[in-house]
Amino acid sequence: MNIKKIISVLLALFGEAFLIVGFLYFGQDVQSAILTLNIIVSSIIYGLWFIYLIVPWLNLRDESQRAVGSIGLRWFVTFFYALFAIGTMIVFNTVKPINFTGQLIIHGILFFLLLSGMYTALSSSEQVEGVYVEEKRNRSGIDNMRKSTNEVQLRIDAMKDIPTDIVAKITVLQEQLRFLAPCNNDNAFELEKKFVGEIKALNDCFLETPQNFEKINENVRNCERTYMERKKILSK
Repeated sequence: MNIKKIISVLLALFGEAFLIVGFLYFGQDVQSAILTLNIIVSSIIYGLWFIYLIVPWLNLRDESQRAVGSIGLRWFVTFFYALFAIGTMIVFNTVKPINFTGQLIIHGILFFLLLSGMYTALSSSEQVEGVYVEEKRNRSGIDNMRKSTNEVQLRIDAMKDIPTDIVAKITVLQEQLRFLAPCNNDNAFELEKKFVGEIKALNDCFLETPQNFEKINENVRNCERTYMERKKILSK
């Protein structure tokens, strides 16, 4: 545990201690059961706001930024729970006092609404993360296509005896891949894998000595054909 966490824990404990001492000192004339209930409710409110102020809302290391989907809802739920819980303690302890059972029921309802709101916020966060995971999965195939094609491009750039027509075809293919959009389709995923396999086979051709340009051209045509098949899926 680092220094920052230790200080945060100490602050939380000191704050909670002051809260309890304050209720015990100023609430000497309040029924013990109601006083305990007020301390518990106030501790819940204090804990929520303390966590929100100390713990960062966003984790910059989390690429999905799942917290974004629940920030607004969490603020809304916490604010209104705190507002109504504090209002309940003030009204039903001073303005219009009611017995312990009545206060317990009201606070129980408010706490249930708080938990329901937090559950909804958690569901929103999971939904954001699910969308991110799906988008990342959809993009992974295209990213592999571009990466593999770029490797071929770098290899032929370092070679001097490759015909210009082959160089031009690979350059055009690499340029076209920039405009290929992700698609959540099983057939698209299969074609993306097929393209990566074909482009790697093309890359292996450049390692052969002597160069078999007929075989290289055939592999280039295979890559172009697979790219065109993958591109057509977007229009469906």
